[in-house]
Amino acid sequence: MKYITLLFTAALLSFFTYAQPVVGKMLPKFTIGIKAGLNMQQVSGNFADNAYSSGIVGGIFAGVSKNKIGVQAEGLVRSAKVAYTVPTAATAPTFTVNTVSLDIPVLFQYKIFWRIWAQAGPQFSTLISAKQNSTDVKNNFNTTNFAGVLGLQANLPFRLSVGARYVLGVTNINNESKSAIKGAWNERCIQLSLGFRFL
Repeated sequence: MKYITLLFTAALLSFFTYAQPVVGKMLPKFTIGIKAGLNMQQVSGNFADNAYSSGIVGGIFAGVSKNKIGVQAEGLVRSAKVAYTVPTAATAPTFTVNTVSLDIPVLFQYKIFWRIWAQAGPQFSTLISAKQNSTDVKNNFNTTNFAGVLGLQANLPFRLSVGARYVLGVTNINNESKSAIKGAWNERCIQLSLGFRFL
């Protein structure tokens, strides 16, 4: 009986020793982390300032990958400035609105080489706040926005990651029924980020 127990224990140890790497290769890899960085945003349209303004972006991300294919979803808070000019008979005053948005991109990933991943996919955004000085002007904007995202991400050693992406808004953010400005406004963003992966 003692020999049977020893043989059974040895068989179990051998199984876990040799099977663990095989099982690890078969299962997908999960990733969870946080990220933060620079958001450079441009708003184009009637009387809008076409210059890029700087803000911040940060939040969490979670992904799953297998070999060279993966999907990553993120929840990001983004700050930006929207500047526009209202033409009048005498003057043309320029106003600046500080906005905060929640972005939820769902990105499909493909490993190009080494640790570099190409990312592309849709992004859903909702406007959290829009203030001109201390005045709430959120009603002047459409609160939901859809965009397309294209970028690169490098998963570096020490669980660090760096990324760069371009975000192209495809919906009108100007609520023409409430705003003094008529015509479509569209967002474009260039984002640079640094992340840390817990897994």
